[in-house]
Amino acid sequence: MTTQIGSGPSEIAIAPAISQADARIERRLCAFATCDSGSVWDAQDELSSAIAEAGMHFEGRAYPVCLRPLAIDCGLANHLSATAEMVIKLLDIAAEMYCCNEDVQDLFPTYKHLRHLITRLPKHRPIVRICRLDGLIGTDGYYKIIETNTEGPGGVIQNGLAAKVWRRIPNPLTHGLSLDVGKQPFAKDPNCFVWELASAYRATTGRELRTAAVVNFRGRFTNEVEWIVNGLRDAGVKAALLDITAMKRTPSGLVGPDGELIELVYNKLDVREVIKSKECMTYLHACAAHEVVSINPWISQCVLSDKAILAVLSDDRFSSNFNAEQIEFISRHIPWTRLVRAGATTDPERRRIELIGHIRENKANLVLKPSNATRGEHVLVGRLTSSEVWEEHMDRASRDPYVVQEYVRPGEVTALHQPSRSLKKMPYGIDCYVFGGRLAGFQSRASFDAVMNVGRSGILLPVAIAGA
Repeated sequence: MTTQIGSGPSEIAIAPAISQADARIERRLCAFATCDSGSVWDAQDELSSAIAEAGMHFEGRAYPVCLRPLAIDCGLANHLSATAEMVIKLLDIAAEMYCCNEDVQDLFPTYKHLRHLITRLPKHRPIVRICRLDGLIGTDGYYKIIETNTEGPGGVIQNGLAAKVWRRIPNPLTHGLSLDVGKQPFAKDPNCFVWELASAYRATTGRELRTAAVVNFRGRFTNEVEWIVNGLRDAGVKAALLDITAMKRTPSGLVGPDGELIELVYNKLDVREVIKSKECMTYLHACAAHEVVSINPWISQCVLSDKAILAVLSDDRFSSNFNAEQIEFISRHIPWTRLVRAGATTDPERRRIELIGHIRENKANLVLKPSNATRGEHVLVGRLTSSEVWEEHMDRASRDPYVVQEYVRPGEVTALHQPSRSLKKMPYGIDCYVFGGRLAGFQSRASFDAVMNVGRSGILLPVAIAGA
């Protein structure tokens, strides 16, 4: 496999996939598996203990950081960074399209009743201030974005902290190799997430941030919240975790239970529950009226995080909204994606097709996903799914929005899978965190499951840059 390298979307050269350092780590781990696995597991146990002692966890469970890193070279790091930062710019364009294009709005039926709130865009750009783009390296060598995660993604602080802990643990897999995690901004300073919140507030209002709330609903998605609240407090901001129903609108703005004005909110919640609940409407209206700075705003929470946003980018119907360089970029980095519904469209080769028939006939090359679900819920990889289950989910798509996406085969690494205490080959992906339009750092997830998610027994591989 090769990967495409370059600082811009169209000036591209070819370089080896991942790195020679990663190949050496792979060989070492395979050798340890056959002759001395005990020393590797001792080091893994030391790392896991250090992670736990540092207070990192995933909703009360162990934070599954693997001793084995994914080692990428500088060229690939630059390529991932340039790709991720360009996608954020494209999402600004997609947000504007949603506000004025009925065909685009039609791809997001779940949010129709909230359109009057979603389309009140903030003044700041990029609209998406905090984001994690999930991706895979395609067989053509280009980095493919398969999900956008523009709501309140996990790992914004803990992954930087985990990288710092991983760096100080003696590691037989990386001995003698020149690997660096520290040049990633969120590993150099795990509070760079907090600084971005403060910077976004300053850019919007011209003032320094004094009060903030991390907003939750019914206790869901609380992972990492304590780190966010404490990080804000350490930065001199009065901060608290509040349920969405604990705040009230006043003539002065949004206030908390103590009556104090809240200047900024960061949302960590399940949007599907929020948009169905009448008791959340007061909060949504306050955010839409810009009575509080909301990071990310509701178009990011709903539309830009919905998997159908990749259909907006990849569908030829909307290509007139992008310039030639952007169209070329999209063709390389955004997999073919469509909202599942009857009708004509184009396939990945731009041939006219009837979509439902195409999905049935090309199951092995496709993935079905609920458009607004999280943590890999009900995602089906066609080549690993029976025809009966595939048909069942196509039928579901007539009631609840699904997207169909071109299958991108993931690479594989040998890694330590702590839950099963085994060294196994696992598919992996590479994700890019982007804060304020700039790359903040990387993570890699691996799993036995074809759907790679920490909530589904996945593990986290620290991403280290070889020769940096």
